[in-house]
Amino acid sequence: MHKFEFTLQRVLDYRRISEGWAKDAYLDARARRLEAETILQGIIRKRGEAMRSHPQTVEQMLSLEAYLLRLDDDERAQHSVIAVLFQEEERDKEKWVECRRESEVLQKLHDNAREDWNYESNREEQNQLDEWAVLRRKAA
Repeated sequence: MHKFEFTLQRVLDYRRISEGWAKDAYLDARARRLEAETILQGIIRKRGEAMRSHPQTVEQMLSLEAYLLRLDDDERAQHSVIAVLFQEEERDKEKWVECRRESEVLQKLHDNAREDWNYESNREEQNQLDEWAVLRRKAA
């Protein structure tokens, strides 16, 4: 019997590649968001360090106040960046899940086609063995 060939093999291969690309995009988006959160934690840490300082003069107090205001602005901006990156991460995750689902559907079709081929192959082999046994009996 001929060897097994899945007619949609190229589509399955492409879906697997697409799934890999989508997974890589999701992981990149996740890494960018985590990096942005690390930056936010750094800003919060800097604010805590600044708040623990004890300015001695009015100039130092004004300088500290300006620094804290700048840190507030940086923190708000970083929250906005994180929100955008989170949306991108969710979008990429949904795309990856969809690509994985499409790949799994084709894989199930592949598995079913292989099972059918195995069944037919075994049936054909059994028919050949039966025929051989009948011919052998006639010859004996």
